[in-house]
Amino acid sequence: NFDPLEYAIQLGNSLGIEIHAWLNVYILWSSSFEPDNKKHIYHLQPDWMEVNIHGKSDANIDINIQQSKNWEGIFLSPNNPKVNNYLESVFFEVIENYNIDGLHFDYIRFQDDFYGYNQIGKDIFYNKYGFNHSDIERGIISTEYGWKASKIESMKQTWNKYKIDNVNSLIYQIQKEIKFS
Repeated sequence: NFDPLEYAIQLGNSLGIEIHAWLNVYILWSSSFEPDNKKHIYHLQPDWMEVNIHGKSDANIDINIQQSKNWEGIFLSPNNPKVNNYLESVFFEVIENYNIDGLHFDYIRFQDDFYGYNQIGKDIFYNKYGFNHSDIERGIISTEYGWKASKIESMKQTWNKYKIDNVNSLIYQIQKEIKFS
């Protein structure tokens, strides 16, 4: 029944120290074995996982096999709106249940430049902007097929802004809803 955050808050308050909760955001799991709890998001929401440029979902990574030396873990996709809704609920649960002085977010980013291709996020992007960014990467949208270089660059910027906006929207929503004294 030990609650380490509550203990830190009580001790911090008694010593006049502010306590801020440090929360991992988009990284979901970084161990070399699956979570035991079958109710863990890792098991329940494979469509929330990040997908790389080649279409491989983090949900399909065999974490029992060592990945590259730079591999950090399984990530959730900022491009899937259900992910940000879920994370927002987790953050508000911490805010409502603990008298913290602030929040610190870690891993509030895409895994790297090769990620951001979660199918739900790609579908939303396509419906909003009318093109599939993967077509640029695959060379289907290229100057070779009559596209202007400036148009292709504009499309790349639109894709990058979409990804950035999806990460930023989580922070904006949290900021809008809370104020720490």
